[in-house]
Amino acid sequence: MTDVSPDTLSTARRLEQEFGMDRQASEGVAIAIYEHTTANLATKTDVRHVEEKLRGEMRELGASLRGEMNELGATLGGEIRELGTSFRGEIEGSRSYTDAKFAQLRAEMHGEFKNLYRHLWLLLLGFAGLIVTLNKLLA
Repeated sequence: MTDVSPDTLSTARRLEQEFGMDRQASEGVAIAIYEHTTANLATKTDVRHVEEKLRGEMRELGASLRGEMNELGATLGGEIRELGTSFRGEIEGSRSYTDAKFAQLRAEMHGEFKNLYRHLWLLLLGFAGLIVTLNKLLA
């Protein structure tokens, strides 16, 4: 006969007393009910086993996630360095372009100032000639 727990024994006695079943039939029914209701119940060992399995899976997932994060960090770091290099190149290109434009502007301004000085000298000579002529006429 299967091990009879207090719950199973009380169920068997109740079946005997309240329903008039013989002892062997009531114990058989009580055991069948007990086995059916407890067949899917987890024991402490079952719970510990599941807990250990879940902890292991969590460790694996954590390691996998850390690996993916490191990989993503390396990828992003490389892309950021590439962008930095590209931007530096563009800035240097812009700087070279700007420097060339300033040099061109300086050369143009230098030429314009030369023309301006030449015109001023001509005006000054003209005024000097005018003053000398007026001075001779008035003297």
